[in-house]
Amino acid sequence: MQSDRKAIPHYLVLRADCPPYVLNADRHVLRREASLLLRAFAKAHGAPTSIADDAWSNFSGSESISLLERMEMRAYALVRGAESEHQLRLLAAL
Repeated sequence: MQSDRKAIPHYLVLRADCPPYVLNADRHVLRREASLLLRAFAKAHGAPTSIADDAWSNFSGSESISLLERMEMRAYALVRGAESEHQLRLLAAL
């Protein structure tokens, strides 16, 4: 059984004084909370990434995030592309 690409968390975005964002590959918000396990996984294995570039414009616009705030926000890419279906299902469960 293949994982639903739209349901797999690909990014964890941390915003000061707000709950974190968990986004799918298309940078659509899956949920506005992240378990301690997902946060720990992101910090240990995720690739730090910036949300200041154009690829993040739709997300930041829909969440009313200013350009200045985008420059300061921390985000982690959770998926690198070589994960097995099993690993993706585990990630979705975090």
